[in-house]
Amino acid sequence: MGGNGSYFSGILSDEAGRKYRTLYSIGDNIKVLERKNSKDGVKLPEESRTPNRIYVAFYKDGHDVKEIAVYGNDCKKSYEIHTVDHHGLGEHYHVWRNGSPVGGEVHSLSTEMKTLLDNIRRLK
Repeated sequence: MGGNGSYFSGILSDEAGRKYRTLYSIGDNIKVLERKNSKDGVKLPEESRTPNRIYVAFYKDGHDVKEIAVYGNDCKKSYEIHTVDHHGLGEHYHVWRNGSPVGGEVHSLSTEMKTLLDNIRRLK
């Protein structure tokens, strides 16, 4: 779990190089993460150590899901779901490409994305 190419550079090969810890797993592929440094904001890594992984972050007080990131075959973030309102859309997602969000585009959740969010909320 890392960001900005840290997985591919090799600094994540041991625990000391990692900025995140897994709090728990939902099934085989969904991991709930938190940053090791509690002073850092709630944010998910730009890259995963595992292809097609899903990472989840809760608000610091644990009241709800803050964001969900879905990663592709290349271990880079494909899209990120946010629960905080943005441009009046409420829950929404941002497309990611090549390790960065695509030009501030904001989209309404698809049925599949809403189902993923609801399932994670039920399991918290």
